[in-house]
Amino acid sequence: GEGVAAPKAAESATVLAHQIRGAPAIPYVIFVSSLAFALGSGMTVKFFPLFFKNSCRMTPIEVQAIYVAVPLIMVAFSGVGTRLSSRFGRAQTMVALKVVGVGLLACMAKLSDQWGLHTNDEGSGETVDMQSGQIVLLVAIYLLRTGLMNCTYPLEESILMDFVPPQTRARWKSLDSIGVFGWCGSAALGGVLADKYGYSFTFLITAYVQAAATLMQASLIFIVPRSEKQDPAKDATVSPLNAAPAPHDVEADHSIQ
Repeated sequence: GEGVAAPKAAESATVLAHQIRGAPAIPYVIFVSSLAFALGSGMTVKFFPLFFKNSCRMTPIEVQAIYVAVPLIMVAFSGVGTRLSSRFGRAQTMVALKVVGVGLLACMAKLSDQWGLHTNDEGSGETVDMQSGQIVLLVAIYLLRTGLMNCTYPLEESILMDFVPPQTRARWKSLDSIGVFGWCGSAALGGVLADKYGYSFTFLITAYVQAAATLMQASLIFIVPRSEKQDPAKDATVSPLNAAPAPHDVEADHSIQ
């Protein structure tokens, strides 16, 4: 029954944390890296619509069409991480998807610079003629990146729940509010950077911040067992991957990254 399962889950999580070297550091790594992702996301999320409208010269209807497609892309990618993790491991999959996502953002920034979009802001007096293929490419990169960056949340939750005893899980989850605050605060910084240096510069700064966060999460590859079957906690409770909610990353939560 539930009364027996809870103590078993707590005991197994404690045993798991003591059996694996470096396990006590896992929740701290996830928290700090998630905070860094939130700070980086906040600097750019609010400005993607302005980038598409002012720099790419897309119409308001075209910009809104992108944001109609975003939730559909997120739904399509929602199970990608969990499916890949069953073969390659949770930490490995999480880091690989983040690397690709960050790389796509950096690519988006570089293409914007190459095509002169960093100076193509509304009211600047400068215009850049863009080919439809260039716009389609930027939109495709943005959508793919958004899907990849938001599909790793169940993996992060799964790892966190495995290495944190049930009685302290609420405490760790409450720290999400810090990420929300940081996300909002970094939006102001992103606005200043975008006004002074352009959107592509802000995108690149976000890519650097999130690359550092990804590097931090890469340390989990050497700590978290590649196969969930190695986790004693799985014998005592439901797999967090099966019980995890829909993607809830800061990028999906506070507008969309």
